[in-house]
Amino acid sequence: MNVSNKSKILKLFVVQTGQTIWEVQDRIESLPGAPLTDDGAVAVSQVADELAACGSGVCSVYACDSESERQTADLVAEAIGAKVRTDPDLHELDYGLWQGLTREELKRRQPKLVRQWIDSPSSVRPPGGETLDEAQQRLRAAIKNILKRHKEGPAMLVLRPVAVGLLRCMVTNDPVEQIWAHVDSEFTWGSYEMDSLSL
Repeated sequence: MNVSNKSKILKLFVVQTGQTIWEVQDRIESLPGAPLTDDGAVAVSQVADELAACGSGVCSVYACDSESERQTADLVAEAIGAKVRTDPDLHELDYGLWQGLTREELKRRQPKLVRQWIDSPSSVRPPGGETLDEAQQRLRAAIKNILKRHKEGPAMLVLRPVAVGLLRCMVTNDPVEQIWAHVDSEFTWGSYEMDSLSL
């Protein structure tokens, strides 16, 4: 919320990171992240060309410094002539001890918790990680800070898939329990009007 206590509306473009090496291996992404595959980098470059052609007016691309987020942000920023700004709180959900495991390994080790994660995701904390509610609160605070310091024109966020889903829950006012309806591997980019007072 800004000092004047007046609503500040910012158009946010959101770009989802391209396919990573760990996604191909069906591994749960770590906080440092895995690099983009060649196909992932090509797909991001195509998105970057679309954004450049649509004349978005974005001058700042915000991303955390995890590998796929940074690679995606660099490719997009170069195409649209923007500057990359790092915000560590834009990272993907912290999966804790699940990081690096394949989904099959996780199902074998913790079948009940995995079923609960699918059926009632907001009730689960990955061991050593964060809940979806905590991740959404972190993202909400990061976006509020961006709203406060971003001076003019639209901005852009680069996010991993679950972080995109959490943002889309915010936009639609859906509870995080409905996260899986908003996580879409085919999603590439979109834009949203964000109001500083409604966050």
